[in-house]
Amino acid sequence: MYVIGTAGHVDHGKSSLVRALTGIDPDRLQEEKEREMTIDLGFAWFSLPDGTEVGIVDVPGHRDFIENMLAGVGGIDLALFVVAADEGVMPQTVEHLAILDLLEVKGGVVALTKVDLVDDLDWLELVTLDLEESLSGTVLAGSPIVPLSSKSGEGIEEIRDAINIRLRDIEPKPDHGRPRMPIDRVFSLPGFGTVATGTLSGGHLDVGDLVEIQPGDRQARIRGLQTHRTKLDRAKPGSRVAVNLSGIHKDDLSRGDMIAAPGVVTTTILCDVSYRHLLDVGTPLKHNVSVKLFIGSSEVMARTRVLGERQIDPGRQGWLQLELDHSVAMVRGDRFILRRPSPPATLGGGHLLDPHPGRKHRRYKTDIVDRLEMLEKGSPEDLLLEAIYRYQPSQLDQLISKVGMNRQEVETAYQALIMDERVEVLADYVLPGGGRMQWADRLGSILSSFHSQSPLRLGIPREELRSRLGQPADFFNKLVNWVEEQQLLVQQGTIICQSGHQIRFNEKQENDIQRLMARFETTGVNSPSVKECRLEVGDDVYFALIDLEMLRQVSNDVVYTADGYQHLVDQIVDYLKQNTSVDAAKLRDLLGTSRKYAIALLEHLDDIQVTRRVGDNRELVV
Repeated sequence: MYVIGTAGHVDHGKSSLVRALTGIDPDRLQEEKEREMTIDLGFAWFSLPDGTEVGIVDVPGHRDFIENMLAGVGGIDLALFVVAADEGVMPQTVEHLAILDLLEVKGGVVALTKVDLVDDLDWLELVTLDLEESLSGTVLAGSPIVPLSSKSGEGIEEIRDAINIRLRDIEPKPDHGRPRMPIDRVFSLPGFGTVATGTLSGGHLDVGDLVEIQPGDRQARIRGLQTHRTKLDRAKPGSRVAVNLSGIHKDDLSRGDMIAAPGVVTTTILCDVSYRHLLDVGTPLKHNVSVKLFIGSSEVMARTRVLGERQIDPGRQGWLQLELDHSVAMVRGDRFILRRPSPPATLGGGHLLDPHPGRKHRRYKTDIVDRLEMLEKGSPEDLLLEAIYRYQPSQLDQLISKVGMNRQEVETAYQALIMDERVEVLADYVLPGGGRMQWADRLGSILSSFHSQSPLRLGIPREELRSRLGQPADFFNKLVNWVEEQQLLVQQGTIICQSGHQIRFNEKQENDIQRLMARFETTGVNSPSVKECRLEVGDDVYFALIDLEMLRQVSNDVVYTADGYQHLVDQIVDYLKQNTSVDAAKLRDLLGTSRKYAIALLEHLDDIQVTRRVGDNRELVV
């Protein structure tokens, strides 16, 4: 399955050629038929002699509709470049050629149409020479030029053969298991509902698959699939696909949205790109200029941030950071076009280096330019290592979506980095070499700061430590376990402390503690309240005694020494073993205390599942 796209000046016969090749009229709008001019994208298809199906995206040629043309030309395998023999190279011929060149289309076939209108062979030769000169130095240089007439049928079989030969040199789109499809058309059909069309890449889609639509993190399910009006259970990458979606309304989708498998694409409003400014523009691209960005099937206003230079001169390559007016789904490596909004003109284009730079760059920092050059020219190992440093901690599947490489490339680069000891692994998280100790040092720094600020606390609560580290629970738990194996920290229930940390009281604090403990000895079950204890020794010492389990707090107001607590629990349990149940009044009398202490003890034993409440009574949990 391949997709080719037409290109060329208005009224040079693109749609007529598509009709001659396929028997399908790509002009579907009534206005197009009335004006005899393509306004929006049209679609058709035909089969090659070996049975290979070829989809055609027919694009508008008029300068007023070039932006519609850009929505459909991005995913094509081959260009069908059309020039009328009676007119030769015209303004939109040049602009369409520049766009194909900027998008790095893999090549094409040139149709020299309307030869039935040319009687002068010298003129035909002159047009052909001019055309060859225009193609020189572009992606279409050396492409076969086939004279033809869509009206008479002359040359139609020859151009079909030329397409067949050129497509043999193009590898089919690979299936990397990461399908995505920029939407170029949305409609609804009675009995079917919402249908979106586009060119699928990156992987296959199956009927029944759950998909995401970006921007917006919307979800839908694939109800049906068609390619060239043929129902499919699976759509393969590289094909034109109509996707029937359930769970989403037609009005909630638009051209520029992207359908993808969950987690494959993300959106951005800031991106770093490699950019080439067209020589014919005549003026440089300056900093902070308003432009239109075309990427995939999306169109969005953006502002340029020129990096490393004051401006980018005509014919030169440079680096840009683009600030978008709204979020767009894109993937590293995607090709794009920039156009001037007014007067409209194509300025240049390039490819996406980093869809998530994180923040605005300082324009003239050399390390920013060095990084962009690495992203432009670096090896797969360099690209993966840069992503590992930047996004750590990450799992390998997460990194695949960050680096713009397929799974096989990532896994090969990953194995090379492992062999060179430039990366290491913590459970299933990939880290730069030495990364485990760097994260251990971060933990140690947080713990050291906590112990310094709170010397009378046994340690920091586990969840507070995770929050301060700012990492998800899965990675945090694995990191803490590894650091404990290195004997650098100690876990005590939900409390974590540095190895060797001990609570030490000064002389005054020791005296206050002894005085408090003496009060507990004399009060028995009717112990001093939590508030009284905190006033007696101070909050820091009180919570230290709780951490050290010298005190056991059973409610907001009731606390006991560890020995006193255990004696009371044993007394209650022994009673229940002999008497089946106990209520608050009975326990109050049994312990010789007030209702406050009896209820506090019973509710505490319920909480720790020693007892359970049955009506007004408590029974032992067996």
